[in-house]
Amino acid sequence: MPQPEAIVDLVEIAVRHPWPKNQSEKDALLKRLGWGHGMKSPANTNDARDIADHFHLETGDDGPPIFATSRELDGLMESIHLQLRLDSALPDPQTTQCFDAILSQLTDLHGEPTIPWHGQRGLRKMWNVNGIDIDVTYNDSRSSLTICIQDERFFAEVEAYARANSRE
Repeated sequence: MPQPEAIVDLVEIAVRHPWPKNQSEKDALLKRLGWGHGMKSPANTNDARDIADHFHLETGDDGPPIFATSRELDGLMESIHLQLRLDSALPDPQTTQCFDAILSQLTDLHGEPTIPWHGQRGLRKMWNVNGIDIDVTYNDSRSSLTICIQDERFFAEVEAYARANSRE
């Protein structure tokens, strides 16, 4: 498990500047994060314009790399997902400690979560910083820990597009 401080540092790099609106801004963000382009593949949606870009991110703290994806829609970055632990193993105390440390550090930096989330037994916390959503989710039954970082306005546009074009 990567060190919580290294994870929060990555989140802070992503929210320090406005969300990228074009390729050069996206490239600048990826460079700040220390990422190169990874393997692109269709995302798990029915929209062919929806692309996932895969990365292994070295944290620089001698911890294991973080697996990450960025989602793009029509060439614009929609979100970044840090998969800190995706596992179906039994609950892991180290993952719980990492989750608690990340929450504590983000709360120290940005105050209490500003976006309430109900029904998750307190294991999903969200903040909005500079118009960018930070969504930290921990599944205690599987010890999976993920962080999603996304532009709130762009995400709202994507959601509206998806609703308007759904085949219900």
